[in-house]
Amino acid sequence: MYPKRLLTAAAIMFGCILPANAQDIPPAFKGSGTLIVNNWGGPTVEKMHKAWYGDFPAATGISLSATSVPDVAKLKIMKQVNNVEWDVVDFEGNQMLMAMKDDLLEPIDYDLLFSLVPKEQLDPNVLTKYGVGSTAFSTVIAWNTQVFPNGGPKDWVEFFDTEKFPGRRALYANPKPSLEIALMAAGKKADELYPIDIDEAFKALDAIGPKVDLWVEKTSQWDVLIQNKEVDLMGSSLARTMAQIAAGEPYAVTFNQSIVEQSFWTIPKGAPNVKNAQKLVAWMMRKEGAKAALELLPYYGMANIAVYDSLPAATLAKLPGAPENAKNTHKIDAQWWLDNGEAVRTRWLDWLSKS
Repeated sequence: MYPKRLLTAAAIMFGCILPANAQDIPPAFKGSGTLIVNNWGGPTVEKMHKAWYGDFPAATGISLSATSVPDVAKLKIMKQVNNVEWDVVDFEGNQMLMAMKDDLLEPIDYDLLFSLVPKEQLDPNVLTKYGVGSTAFSTVIAWNTQVFPNGGPKDWVEFFDTEKFPGRRALYANPKPSLEIALMAAGKKADELYPIDIDEAFKALDAIGPKVDLWVEKTSQWDVLIQNKEVDLMGSSLARTMAQIAAGEPYAVTFNQSIVEQSFWTIPKGAPNVKNAQKLVAWMMRKEGAKAALELLPYYGMANIAVYDSLPAATLAKLPGAPENAKNTHKIDAQWWLDNGEAVRTRWLDWLSKS
């Protein structure tokens, strides 16, 4: 029995969209019951996910309900007591690797997936044994266009050039991606970062630390900082920044040396409805859903790269995964962070407390 608290507004949210071309849906995708989808929550996520795969219930007969937030430790406990509540989970890359290490995930049914979505439409880099790419989210260089009307920094070296770009700077108070940013500010190329030399990275942090006026602890703070014009230069969340630009705030971004982190749709081992969960994960890969989601919130990367051929230039200009924007991005190495994250975080907290 599913907890009643989960089968409320979220179930209604996912159940009211009529599918396009319902007659073309393979019979194997029909079903019944309810799937519990664990994502990162919030009204923005709800809107995007409704556009993305909200037509699934009407097309298949399988209802959806949302909960949050993805948590590997909680999933591990659920499995230990044989009471896994989630059917599909949107794990960040390092979380997926942690869950794989603890044997918490079901393999993805690619035969089923490719029966619905042509393999050539999907980015092979985000098709793994135990997870399929959900969204890719980015950290970008951003600046106040009123302070810098002739353009902002083109890379992390210029970002910390206080003579060329004087002003207040802010970065996210997290070792990932601060270590990567510091190394690129020291002149390292994006494809030379891994494996990270931790001593070298903290030496690079020592160099940029005095130039950072504000370390942002929560991504929601970017909205307030932008609205109040509290900082002039930011290594900020692309989605947060672009949403504020769309609302009229005088900021701009560059995708050069942006830092991208990939999340993955996964299916917990022992999930209540594994068979139907495989259907949903396949459905999430459809070009139609990706297009609807990106038209609503054009700030993320998607696994279905064929979608970029069907979007207008104005939308493509905002997307980290669009071919032109993806040329000079850096992708987080989730395996390195899984292997080294604990040791780095201890040292990071000590460093941050002294900066």
